[in-house]
Amino acid sequence: MVTHPSALENLEQAKARVLALWAPPPDLMVSQWAEVHRVMPKGTTSRPGTWRSEVYQREIMDAMCDPLVNEVVWMKSTQVGASEILNNIIAYFIDLDPKPMMLVEPTETNAKDYGRKRITPMIQACPRLHEKVRDAKSRQGGNTLQLKEFPGGFLKLTGANSGAGLRSDPVPIVGFDEVDGYPDDVNGEGDPIEIGTRRTDQFPDFKVFKFSTPAKPKGISRIERDWERSDQRRFHVPCPHCGHEQVLWWTDPKTKEHRLVWEVDADGQVVQESVRYVCAKCKAGITERHKQGMLDRGRWIAAHPGRPVVGFHINALYSPWKENWHTLAQEWVDAQENREALKAFINLRLGETWEELGETQDAESLKDRLEPYEAEVPGNVACLTMAVDVQDNRLEAVVKGWAPGEESYLLAYEVLWGDPSTDPGVWEDVEELRLRSWTRADGVKMQVAATVVDSGGHHTDAVYDFVQPRQNLRARVFAVKGVEFNSKPVLAAEGTTKRSAV
Repeated sequence: MVTHPSALENLEQAKARVLALWAPPPDLMVSQWAEVHRVMPKGTTSRPGTWRSEVYQREIMDAMCDPLVNEVVWMKSTQVGASEILNNIIAYFIDLDPKPMMLVEPTETNAKDYGRKRITPMIQACPRLHEKVRDAKSRQGGNTLQLKEFPGGFLKLTGANSGAGLRSDPVPIVGFDEVDGYPDDVNGEGDPIEIGTRRTDQFPDFKVFKFSTPAKPKGISRIERDWERSDQRRFHVPCPHCGHEQVLWWTDPKTKEHRLVWEVDADGQVVQESVRYVCAKCKAGITERHKQGMLDRGRWIAAHPGRPVVGFHINALYSPWKENWHTLAQEWVDAQENREALKAFINLRLGETWEELGETQDAESLKDRLEPYEAEVPGNVACLTMAVDVQDNRLEAVVKGWAPGEESYLLAYEVLWGDPSTDPGVWEDVEELRLRSWTRADGVKMQVAATVVDSGGHHTDAVYDFVQPRQNLRARVFAVKGVEFNSKPVLAAEGTTKRSAV
């Protein structure tokens, strides 16, 4: 029996198609995938067509492919391409490594807008994505503004203000976008980032990435907090004159000198041709025409290599798409007499947190200001308060005396050892301290007028058991919960049930 040559050819073609279906995905990093397959639709970018990565963008994207990295943090300014980097990460996993994903925006409305304005156009413009994500007109569904289904997984978009959206699906990849815009507490259930991150608990190879421009004050900003615990990578570029690698600082953190300098005319306008960046080593002025060449030869350097969280920081001085140093200089000049404009510049252009100006003290100088007093309670103290911090193996109680002008005196600091949930003796010690009598300098006997107890940890029921019978106008004992930012009134109306917080 002789097989016709055309039949053999058809068989070989069929075998090739079958093998292609089972072939492993190409071994590409996120940046490599984007440079080959990502198409930027006209009308959504100043550089339509095939995606072109800036050097500083590659490492941010590729960190998501590192099997040793579970968390990536990027504290940034505007004008650095963060949204498209986020989109490239999402597109990469849809195409080459499909799995369930969740992207969290500040609100549900933001999530819908992002799905309509960013995700949908990206899918429609990229053939490899369009063939995998179900068409929006399909009777099967699976393609809405907040849900994109594809073989092997899905992308869910939700808001940080939606507890139901955050906790509905287990996912190995969670992206948190503009985290400084999140509420401190969602529907009374706690921190939205903590709720969303818990969706990854069952996946050992989970990935969490957090991108944000700072939008809260120093010490309160979520993105700053995460950046501080990261390996803190900054992008170093070489001076075109001497080759010295340096970070493009607006204000040098060591010398406090401005690195970008310029001249101003009689009308308060920055003279464009005078704007230059001063090299930290050779002190030569660098004009912006050198910027792209510097960016192309730059590299990320970590301040704390080895930390498990990978963190990046960059500001608008690095923005590659147009010359903007003159614009930044003019914005800075114009903001000097406007506190809110200056705050916006620090946040949006420098990618840094706003810090209120005022007197600061180091520990030693503050210690030098201590004033001794002879009596148990100074004579000008009008009332006493107590605060109790609850830890897993102890309670820490602080008693303070308060005088006019909000002057305070530390009268006692007690560490009371014991498990708050199982050891009733530790609460008896708190009660003994609360009821103790204190003698003021003039002989007047005083007791604690009001007590607050932390209820935000793992021993909430034990706290409520102590507080509830004393939550009245006579004892004035209240349960409180600390938050990162005071977005609500300090005191709320007293609850009607045992589990209500005040």
